[in-house]
Amino acid sequence: MALAGGKESKEELEIKRYIGVAPVYVLAVNPTKEQLSEIYGRDVEKDPEYVTEKDGVKTARIDFILKTNETRCNGVKLITKMSFFIQDAFKYNKEQTKTMVIDLYGRTAWATKEELKAKSIPMSKSGPANLDTNYRQCYDGEDLLTDFLKTYLQIPNVQKFDSKKNKWVMVETPADSEARLDNVADFFKGNFKELEDALKMQPNNQVKVLIGVKTTNDNRQFQDVFIQKVLHNNATKYTALESALQEKKDNGAYSNTEFEVCSLKEYGIAPTNFGTEQTQQNPDDLPW
Repeated sequence: MALAGGKESKEELEIKRYIGVAPVYVLAVNPTKEQLSEIYGRDVEKDPEYVTEKDGVKTARIDFILKTNETRCNGVKLITKMSFFIQDAFKYNKEQTKTMVIDLYGRTAWATKEELKAKSIPMSKSGPANLDTNYRQCYDGEDLLTDFLKTYLQIPNVQKFDSKKNKWVMVETPADSEARLDNVADFFKGNFKELEDALKMQPNNQVKVLIGVKTTNDNRQFQDVFIQKVLHNNATKYTALESALQEKKDNGAYSNTEFEVCSLKEYGIAPTNFGTEQTQQNPDDLPW
């Protein structure tokens, strides 16, 4: 008899993917291989590569591992990641005439070379920027990361509206509103301690994120997370999120990702062989 032994038949594993707005916890930031193995409940073979270099410019990928609050997501248990990319280069406008600056409270504006040198308040068509003079140049991608941290840590606005004066004024304790990273340059050396320490300040906090499904050119699907707008945990109105999503879509971003601003729900079912590693919870499989 000339028959090969073959192999054991396997049941197909139903992989569920989800879409919508979900309250999430942050389990870790740029975890090690060992930490990822513990989070995902399986052996992760590859060491994560968080710092890469192209054309002489380093990029640090900041991965926040997220887990849904099951009790507020109709029992949906999903572990996924939200990635920010920070370049070792300052952010400029398209014309390279202005650079983004960030002040002590995480507020940003576009400044000319002359304004930056003089540390004067940047001017725009609508008037002076809402900015403190204690600012510096902003790394490309740092503004989005800072917005996320401000929302996650529940850092209050440094200004409040004074109805009697009919204008915005500084709060009594501005130090409570400080929200600027000090050691971004360390990211490009693989040191993310500043972010790890930030998460430890409020380890039980939650934020609401928009989760979508990304389809690659070879028709594989993965969970994706919209990074341009993150909501406070108690947010009930999603107008700002919808506007931010539409703006990015209009500019060509997320062309392969489907989002829907709604309560988190199942997106679809993609059967795969039980023996494969194709799962949205496997960080080694993600297309980026």
